[in-house]
Amino acid sequence: MDNQPTIEQEITQLEKQLVEKKAALGQVKEKETEQTEKEVLRSVVGEKIQQQVPQYRPAPVKPQDEDEVPSYVKQELKDKVQELVNTVFNKSLEEGIKEVSKSNDPALIDAFHDVLVDQLYTLLLERKKLEQVK
Repeated sequence: MDNQPTIEQEITQLEKQLVEKKAALGQVKEKETEQTEKEVLRSVVGEKIQQQVPQYRPAPVKPQDEDEVPSYVKQELKDKVQELVNTVFNKSLEEGIKEVSKSNDPALIDAFHDVLVDQLYTLLLERKKLEQVK
């Protein structure tokens, strides 16, 4: 058996990092500029991607309607992103990031980051590890 962490272990680690990051932000930020939990999760996942892809800079978050399909969603890109996200949930976060980093495609990496954060956020909401911001 290889020494790679399971997705459950990685999610637990992400939960810990979220708590630490929120605590750090709470000390630095004023109330009106506090980040939402999803933005904090986005930041934590972005940092993990940057460990494998140092040149990656997450695109700024633009508010969009829930039903609005992001502009990057061409079917072939959408399929590849879902394949990479499946790799994360079936193998490990590290494995998914390694795979996406091989592409050297900034659009794919950014789309992967966005979709992964959305799915992890939903999972953490279901586990009641995060509170939904209304």
